[in-house]
Parts: sequence; structure tokens; C-alpha cells
Amino acid sequence: MTRIASRSAQRGFSLAELLVVILLGTIIAAALYQVLVFQQRLYTDERAATYRHDALRLASAVLSADLMEASASEGDFVATETDSLSLRSPVGFGIVCAIDASVGRLAMFDVQGRMDDESGDSLLIYHPDGWLVRDLSEAESEATAGLACPYASGPSVERVVRVAGSLGGVPVGAPVRAFHRYSYRVDEHDGAWWLVRDDGSATQVLAGPFSEEGSGLSFAYFNATGGSTTDPAQVARVDLTLVAESETFGERDTLTASVRPRNQ
Repeated sequence: MTRIASRSAQRGFSLAELLVVILLGTIIAAALYQVLVFQQRLYTDERAATYRHDALRLASAVLSADLMEASASEGDFVATETDSLSLRSPVGFGIVCAIDASVGRLAMFDVQGRMDDESGDSLLIYHPDGWLVRDLSEAESEATAGLACPYASGPSVERVVRVAGSLGGVPVGAPVRAFHRYSYRVDEHDGAWWLVRDDGSATQVLAGPFSEEGSGLSFAYFNATGGSTTDPAQVARVDLTLVAESETFGERDTLTASVRPRNQ
């Protein structure tokens, strides 16, 4: 009996038992692989969704900020198409401290952002009878300007500019805002479609990717009574639609916003 038991203990696994173990191991490995694949796909989808949402938020923030600063009555809207928008965008700010109205020169302090003579720049200048829109024709250095702020101990001149048009009646202390003309549209770069900003001389990629031209970005324009309009001077509300798209899987997310321009 002792010899028989010893032989049984040393016998090992049978072929059927090995096949069962291999089969169970294969099933477990396949299940683990499926879990890993699912988790990887879930992570990839979540990351792609994050990119789409970030693109929508950034594009909406840029467009909404420019639209809220624009005024149709002051000519800020240049072209209003269903798939693109051209308008004057704020790029700088200053406060008037001296004026040479005879030659159209303004001296300013507390200058923020850009206030130079790049092509297409213009100024919105406060006037008691209404804001003035003047093209910015030249920016001068303070050393050669010959203008000074009328304060005994206060701010000094930071920037002097020359504009086209009358400055009569503009008071010292008037706020001045600088604008530059930009066009927004969806354009193709490296096989994908992106929101771009173009000023006629340079194109800047802002956010994306979005759906192809004609579907990734669209605008609808309405007048003060809520009717649809194509007249840039009558725009009182702009509805914009953005459709972000993942490059790999083609999933899409849509954001819509309704923006009312300044002084509307």
C-alpha cells in the first residue's frame, strides 16, 4: 500500500488537466487583454473629448470677446458671411493727456496692449458728442513728440500717435481704444480644419480641429427687431455655431452661443 501511494503522488498532471489549465489561462489572459483595450480606448476617447471641449471653449471665448466689443453703428463689422466674419478687434487701450488737434496728434498714458501704426489699425476715441473712429496713421516716440501731460506730479506721456481726421472737442482724460481688422474662418492646415484669424498679411491658427469648411463654423446675424440681416451696420445679435471634430475617430461636439455686440 505504501509503494502504490508513493507512485500516485509522483504521477504529475495528466494531458487533460494540462489542457484545462492552458484553456483557463487563455480565457483569463483574453479577458485581461479586453479590459486593457477597453481602458485604453476609454482613455483615448476621454482625451479626444477633452481636446474637443477645449477647442470649443477657446474658440467661443475669442469670438465672443471680439463680438461683444464690436459696434455695428460705429462700423466695426466689415463683412458678415455665414461661414466667416470680418470685424475690428480691440488690441490696445490708453488715456488722452495732451492733444495737438492741428496735426491730429494724441499723447497718452496708461497705455496697455498694442497702440502702433500697423496696417488696418484704427482708434475709438471718446468725444462728448459720441465716440470718434479715426484711422491710426503713425506712432511717434515720446522723445520727438513735444507733448506732455498737464499734471504737476502725475503720469507722463507713454505713447504719441497721429490719426487721420479731426480731434476737435476731444477732452483730456478721454479713453482711447485701438482696433485691428481681423477675419475669422475655418481653414485647412496639415489635413485638418482649424479656426484661424487673418489680418490680410498674416494668418494665425487659434484652435481646433473643427469640422470641414462650411460646417465647423457658422454665423447668423440679426437686427434689433430680431429679424435676419446681411447688413453689417444693422447687426444687433450674432449666433455662432462651432463643431469640433476628433481627427482619429471622427467624433463631434457642438457649441452654440448668442452674442450681442457693444451698444446694442
